[in-house]
Amino acid sequence: MNTYQKFPKKQLYIILAAAALVIFASSLDVLMRVKDASLFEAWKESAIAFGTFSKENPPTLNDYVGVELFRYLFKIAIPVGFALLTFLTYQKLTLTKIYIFIWSVLLVGGLAYTFFELNFYSVFYYLVIAGYLILILTVLSLFEELNKSKKL
Repeated sequence: MNTYQKFPKKQLYIILAAAALVIFASSLDVLMRVKDASLFEAWKESAIAFGTFSKENPPTLNDYVGVELFRYLFKIAIPVGFALLTFLTYQKLTLTKIYIFIWSVLLVGGLAYTFFELNFYSVFYYLVIAGYLILILTVLSLFEELNKSKKL
């Protein structure tokens, strides 16, 4: 029972475009967050209230930028890894059910991480969610492609 198949070109382009959308929207989101002084002041007050910093030693803008960049790298790790592995799968490897299962779970996790930010005032929040939904639907369509070729 051979469940291996060459990766479809149409889905490759959709996945790469949707991953680029997620990465680009996340990049613009972190850029807008870091340049906004009012968001820094709100973060500074919440960090002091939470007890991470004291009033005698308040957080600096460098601390804020570091935290935002760490969140950014964590946020784009799944789409970057998915796009790179998808391209390698298209070039050298074959499509399998385990590939579809693992990336479906990781993409749903990335969507949940983004969704629970509850950042409703940002248009980039909605673009990232739309990108993740496109990625998930495309990965699930790969399962249908795999089954279609198996029936032939």
